[in-house]
Amino acid sequence: MQTNDRTKFLGGSDAAAVLGLSPWKTPLQLWQDKVMPAMPENADPDRMRVLNRGKRMEPYVCDLLAEEKRLRIVGRNNRYVDREYPFLACEIDAEAFEDDGPVNIEIKTVSPFKAAEWGEIGTDAIPVHYTAQAMHGLMITGRASCVFGVLIGGDDFRVYRVERDDETIAALRAREVAFWREHVEAMVPPPATDASDIERLFPRDAGSAIEADTAALVALNELRALEAEAGQLKARIDGCKEALQRAMGGAARLTVNGRDVITWKTQTARRFDQRAFQAAHPDLFEQFIKTTESRVFRLR
Repeated sequence: MQTNDRTKFLGGSDAAAVLGLSPWKTPLQLWQDKVMPAMPENADPDRMRVLNRGKRMEPYVCDLLAEEKRLRIVGRNNRYVDREYPFLACEIDAEAFEDDGPVNIEIKTVSPFKAAEWGEIGTDAIPVHYTAQAMHGLMITGRASCVFGVLIGGDDFRVYRVERDDETIAALRAREVAFWREHVEAMVPPPATDASDIERLFPRDAGSAIEADTAALVALNELRALEAEAGQLKARIDGCKEALQRAMGGAARLTVNGRDVITWKTQTARRFDQRAFQAAHPDLFEQFIKTTESRVFRLR
């Protein structure tokens, strides 16, 4: 299988989602990507910008890694397919030869705000979703090691190393095969894991009613109690804020032992006056109206 159609296989970046470890997508969202992929125009533009920026930086970071570790790069962006299961594949950012043989290389560009997720340099202390990606690549290629070249911000370059763990790989392989067979091929969605998954499964109401079962009644009673408690807490919070605002008067800052504990400053905001624009340009306004649908959950 040599194809760029990601609906036809599970790749390295899918491994964490299969395990429920991905920060970007749930197993259900991964299933939808495989069986009913979103149109390109519906893709998250912010996420796409980050991905495209990282792709452009890959050659530079790879060169940094090769220079620092004296690696001889022998391949870039090569695709490999599992010998037993053609729906398991990986694309390795780069490959290099070491004394013990070839190693996989993964290149990552990371926001400085995510730096704390990366541990001691030279170890395997990396985010767990990247460990899953590394193990997937080692599973497909049969190699022993994966080296990560990581550029955090613009100048914090780090190197990490993940060694092959056959027990972990066997468990990962079983989960990926089961996911493909039981969900993708069978066209059966995996269970929802959060509220966004539920909204994806049931985007529109059917106009019908169902009688609450025991589990629903328990959740309903707990929700009513929590909503009442939340209302009481909000009233107390609002009362504390009002007392503090009265105490501050026209002051911009409230201090304790000289340290700011509350600020209440004047700020200016510029917002688009939709109502005024509609009144002044009704025809133009109608041209840019976008109709959306969503389900609204209300406790009665």
